[in-house]
Amino acid sequence: MKCNICHQGERHQLDGGFYDYITRRPFEIWSCYHCGTIVTRGEVQGNFYGQAYYGSEEGKFSKLLEPIFNANHNRNANGFYKRFHPKTVLEVGCGRGYILSALKKVGCKVQGIESADAADWILNNPEVDVHGVRDGESWPVADESIDLVIIWHVFEHVSDPVEVLKEMKRVLAPGGTICISVPNIKSLQAGLQLSSWFHLDVPRHLYHFSIDGIEQMVDAQGMQIVERKAGDFLQNLYGWYQTFANMMTPANNNIVYRFLQGGEPWRSCKNKWLLVVHLLTAPLVVPPAVMGWLIETVSGRHGSMTLYVSKK
Repeated sequence: MKCNICHQGERHQLDGGFYDYITRRPFEIWSCYHCGTIVTRGEVQGNFYGQAYYGSEEGKFSKLLEPIFNANHNRNANGFYKRFHPKTVLEVGCGRGYILSALKKVGCKVQGIESADAADWILNNPEVDVHGVRDGESWPVADESIDLVIIWHVFEHVSDPVEVLKEMKRVLAPGGTICISVPNIKSLQAGLQLSSWFHLDVPRHLYHFSIDGIEQMVDAQGMQIVERKAGDFLQNLYGWYQTFANMMTPANNNIVYRFLQGGEPWRSCKNKWLLVVHLLTAPLVVPPAVMGWLIETVSGRHGSMTLYVSKK
């Protein structure tokens, strides 16, 4: 099976128990010998984005943590504005629109792209114009009209990343930047135990990217990576903790994460009693998690990575 990312390597199936932590359905993952990109295989076309995963209109996390989640997006949005000063911004997979809303407040003209099958409260955002599109459809955005295109932990969810990259290039204005942030399949976290890695998240994550894979895909479209850096530090730090915790209960991943989400994600969780195990062992897990984060920061093998891309 030829890799559709680098178009050079053959894919081979990896051994291990890879399953959806919500439905418990098993999936296969296949890795490219050449670029290292991994794809999820199996019955991936179902709806795996219900309230048990995404939370409700009120928030993805509990009422206590949702403001922190929002504040972190605001922090990232402020970083984008200070660095690029864009007049126009498009976010692919904008979700609740936290980043776009923050950029709109500082004067940017913003719009979002979402799946046409997304919830009505996502598509009908009162603060942000959101275009619902289906796979393979051209986006209703003018050519070379966007200064900054953001795809923040969404690229791994799309069914055809090459086509999405082509669309991002089409709408990107001369001198503009595409910001891609994704989990890093070559990270130290992923190398601990792939089936327990917090950011694996099959089957919602259809692609698991390496830097080599993205670099080759970008180059093939006449673009270049101008900078690479660590992804969001909260996601990277928490990734270490949840991965270590998952290794302790490998048949029941992300128990703590679902508890932090609250609502339907927690109500639909089976074996809730395992939360007690994780709370009792947290003093043993947190120190190595922090140490892992520090080591990845020094080594550059981050749990997630952010890439800035421009046209050549």
